[in-house]
Amino acid sequence: MPAVIAKRSRRAAFDDEDDEGATIVQASSSLRNETQRKKARISNAGPSKKSGWTTREESAPGSDDDEVMQDPELEEPSAPAATQYEMMRDAGFRHLENADLDDQRATQRLQNRPHILGENQVALNAIIESITCINFMCHVKLHVELGPLLNFIVGENGSGKSAILTAITLCLGGKASATNRGGSLRSFVKEGEEHASLVVKIKNQGPDAYKPDLYGESIIVERHFSRTGSSGFKLKSASGRIISTKKGDVDDVVEYYCLQVDNPLNVLSQDNARQFLNAATPAAKYKYFVQGTQLEQLDQDYQLLQETLEANETRLLTFQESIADLKAKSEKAVKLRDALTKSAEMRRQFKIYSNQLCWAQVMEQEILLQQKEDAVRAAQEEINQTEATIVEKTEILETIDDKVREAREALDTLRQEEGQFKEKEEEAKTNFNNARAAIEQTHTQERDIHQRLTNASQKVKDYEKKIREEERRLEEVNGGALAEKQKELEDAKRAIEEIRESQKTHAERSSSLINERTEAQKKAQDSQDLVNQKRQEVTAAEARLRNLTQNRTDPFAGFEQQVPQLLRLIDSDNGFSVKPIGPIGTYVQLTKPEWSSILERVFGTSLNAFVVGSRSDQVRLSSHMDRLGIRNCPIFIGARTPIHNLREPDESFDTILRVLKIDDPRIRDQLVINHHIEQTILIKNREEAQNVLFDDPQPQNVAACLCFQDLRRGHGLRLTRRSGISLASSPITPSNDQKPRMKSDNGESQINYFKESLEQLRAEFRELEASKRTLQQAAERCVQAINQHKRQEANLERQLRNAQARVTHIEEELDKFEGVDNKLQGYKNDLQEAQAQKDHYGNQFGELAMQKQEMNREVDSLHEIFKQAKVAAQDHRAKIAKSEDKVKRFEETRRVALVEKNQAYEKLSMAKVIKEDAERSKQRQADVVAEYTQQASEVAPERAYIPEGETHRSIERKFESIKEQLKKIRGQLGASDEEIQNRASQAIQEYREAKKSHKNLTSLVDELKKALMDRLRKWRTFQRLISAHARCNFNYLLSERGFRGELFLDHKAKKLRVQVEPDETRKSSSGRNTKTLSGGEKSFSSICLLLAIWDAMGSPLRCLDEFDVFMDNVNRAISTNMLITTARRSVGKQFILITPNAIEGRAKIDKDVKIIRLTDPRQRRLTDP
Repeated sequence: MPAVIAKRSRRAAFDDEDDEGATIVQASSSLRNETQRKKARISNAGPSKKSGWTTREESAPGSDDDEVMQDPELEEPSAPAATQYEMMRDAGFRHLENADLDDQRATQRLQNRPHILGENQVALNAIIESITCINFMCHVKLHVELGPLLNFIVGENGSGKSAILTAITLCLGGKASATNRGGSLRSFVKEGEEHASLVVKIKNQGPDAYKPDLYGESIIVERHFSRTGSSGFKLKSASGRIISTKKGDVDDVVEYYCLQVDNPLNVLSQDNARQFLNAATPAAKYKYFVQGTQLEQLDQDYQLLQETLEANETRLLTFQESIADLKAKSEKAVKLRDALTKSAEMRRQFKIYSNQLCWAQVMEQEILLQQKEDAVRAAQEEINQTEATIVEKTEILETIDDKVREAREALDTLRQEEGQFKEKEEEAKTNFNNARAAIEQTHTQERDIHQRLTNASQKVKDYEKKIREEERRLEEVNGGALAEKQKELEDAKRAIEEIRESQKTHAERSSSLINERTEAQKKAQDSQDLVNQKRQEVTAAEARLRNLTQNRTDPFAGFEQQVPQLLRLIDSDNGFSVKPIGPIGTYVQLTKPEWSSILERVFGTSLNAFVVGSRSDQVRLSSHMDRLGIRNCPIFIGARTPIHNLREPDESFDTILRVLKIDDPRIRDQLVINHHIEQTILIKNREEAQNVLFDDPQPQNVAACLCFQDLRRGHGLRLTRRSGISLASSPITPSNDQKPRMKSDNGESQINYFKESLEQLRAEFRELEASKRTLQQAAERCVQAINQHKRQEANLERQLRNAQARVTHIEEELDKFEGVDNKLQGYKNDLQEAQAQKDHYGNQFGELAMQKQEMNREVDSLHEIFKQAKVAAQDHRAKIAKSEDKVKRFEETRRVALVEKNQAYEKLSMAKVIKEDAERSKQRQADVVAEYTQQASEVAPERAYIPEGETHRSIERKFESIKEQLKKIRGQLGASDEEIQNRASQAIQEYREAKKSHKNLTSLVDELKKALMDRLRKWRTFQRLISAHARCNFNYLLSERGFRGELFLDHKAKKLRVQVEPDETRKSSSGRNTKTLSGGEKSFSSICLLLAIWDAMGSPLRCLDEFDVFMDNVNRAISTNMLITTARRSVGKQFILITPNAIEGRAKIDKDVKIIRLTDPRQRRLTDP
């Protein structure tokens, strides 16, 4: 990552004095109105080395004949005596006494920094990316793209090398005189042209960029000027948008990045470079040094501060003299005022009358103000009463709305249920009649079989008696074998009885199986009904989605067909006082389409309504509707003023109002009045809605809550809570035939929502289908159980027949014992025949009895069901009639309540207008009272008591009387009472203000002294550290070529002298003056000096023009490589180096070096840029 360059602060600042390690900061001054603030930077080098010239020992005898350096400036006249400020600033130069220690620390720091150079890194900002010159100097258009690090601009004379530095200086706010190329901007305009412009593009990236959200990644600075002397700036963003045209904003950018284009060492023009590198005297070099490091600028600022201090101290002396005069003057005026206060009771009475005269006028105006306030209070009471009436009417209307809605929903439900009641009644009647006919037929059969059973029973008894008598006779003849067979016969007959008992038990279980089958079939039928209902919902949803898709471009698809024609009539009719607006649905946009079907049902016909401005407009619009046959569009009369104070619930809740975008405030007001959309919250989950509304504490400003039903998609519930106690819940059943009337914020999103709803309904339909199949399978299992029961019954019948066959077999065995006794056999045959008839009739009678009992229960049950169905149908019809009447009564009551509420709003509007007029009148009267009170307070600050019965005229007569009497006395004092009082007050005030000003000025002088001493102390630290760093860095740079030398900074004499010894082996030599060096050696030494000072400066930009003009090839190559090496060590700094000579072959070129070659503009073609 590139090294982040620390940004330059806009306030003058130094770190706390610390000789062991100074942090690099910048210094600037705000004491002067300069075109650009200068920045100074303290190097990380240690303290300075020496404060004056160091006397070197002469070379030993017999040394080389090299000339010993002599100071040509020693013979110059001595500097004038130091001023008081300079002595205070320099403090005897004691801070420079430890120069050796300072140099030692600076050398250590220099040695501790890395010597192996890493890859140079590009700064994220404060880099000049390009310069463009148009009609500038001798160039029609000159554009140069600069590299972010090292830039060598190469070209012949006149190719525009120096023009680039001049353009940078001028475009970034520098003065024309600082370029040494002209005295004014007009001299830079190309011959034959009237206007010129300069454009500099500055990189502006990274976390410390300058206002990146405003400028972007680059800041473009443009400067335009002409021959007439006009000049202007433009600051542009990276996209070319103009941000500012003020020079102050340009200065802020330059100062923020510390570019220092006016610094003579920061941007060395051709003349300055030649003078500094070759011809500068020690005094001139010192001047360059203090200017480049900002020491001179700070010194001038602090000198100005010292001058301000001296001026203020002089003012303090003047203040002391004037305070004594003011004190004597105030004492004299106070004595005269005291003499005036010793006058008689007449003066005091005059003052009382004067005060009363002023405040009597105030009292009269206050009486009028009180009357105005009473009028305002009366108007406010009227408003309060009207608002209370509106609240009352709103609550009544809300209650009636709930009742109307509940009644309509109840009526719809009853009408939907009416067919079911009719079907149930007819079905119950048919079933009852069929069962009654069946039981009557059963009664006839029962009587006939009972008679037959009685006769058969009697015959069996007769035959049994005869058989017993015959068997006794035969037993006496045959012994016990017959008895044994008879016992077997009895056992076989008991087996038959047991089988018949099993049949009876089996028959009893038949009813439970039939009931289970009936219940299962009923559940299957109910499931079939739910499937049919869900199929209807799916069909309706498909139709709704199809209509929405087909009619989404038609905003009137949900309204009556004549509505577009009605709107054209309204548009062409100029007889309305205010054009009606409607239908309301076309002005309402729903942002959450999932609530569409529920809100369509809640709003009802209100979405078809129109809003008019007056009763006459209502009649006129109604006549249009009648002609067009429109019957389902209500007409509302809107209030004159909109509703402002809406009592809405907490913002965490969605309300109907918050999910709607309403285009007209009149539409919003009507929905607020009629449906309380601002206090009806929307919560999707039913349980959450119940917890919010029914749990304590009840949310404020919530009249009702709408939520979705758990099982029926698209159906909703309306939850209300009255007075914190009464809880109510009513269903909201959407109309499947109603097309959407409200707009959607995104038609596609609404279609997607209904698609999702359709998919959900289809999924529910599939679930119901699966449930239906399960219940049908359960019914089939019940049918199978009944069939199994019947098979078991048939098995018991077979067992019965087998048992009866065994009885017959045993009876045949008994017949063998009878022999030829045909009489017993005849009896038995007759008994058997009679018993068979008895059993047959008995079985028939038993089965018929059980069947009759079951049929009686069924008839009773069906009869009860029929009566209940009949009563329920009658009750249902009565409920429908009652509900219809109830709806009509509630609708009429609602219409009356709505009219009363609208009238209350109109009355409120009129009351507010009356109150506003009364308040304006009151305010005007209050202004009059305030004006009178202010005037009275100026005369008498304390309110005077006005005796009861006194008026302004009566007090005025008394005042004039005593005024005439006092007029005679004023001649003796030579002035009026008021003049004497005013003189005394003015004298005291002047004396107090003078003392206060003297105190403030004394405090200011003390603070300025303290600040000046603190700044001078930091200035001396800065001077010491930067001097030491420059000396040590100069020696280090000389050693790069094997030179040695010293940099002498004499801050007392204000001179900078350089000693250089090209031969490093001559240790005994003290060095040579630069004038004795060759041209290349001199230029190389000056380059080292420049780089040493540059390293102590804080600007990210370094410019040097024609640095190698007077060097030979060896020194040129060494100097060039030294510049490159130094630049690479200054990570992130941008260098612009200009030379007329080629760079290749004498420099270590890498990717961080960019060589820009310029050609003579006279050799360019017209098509060249």
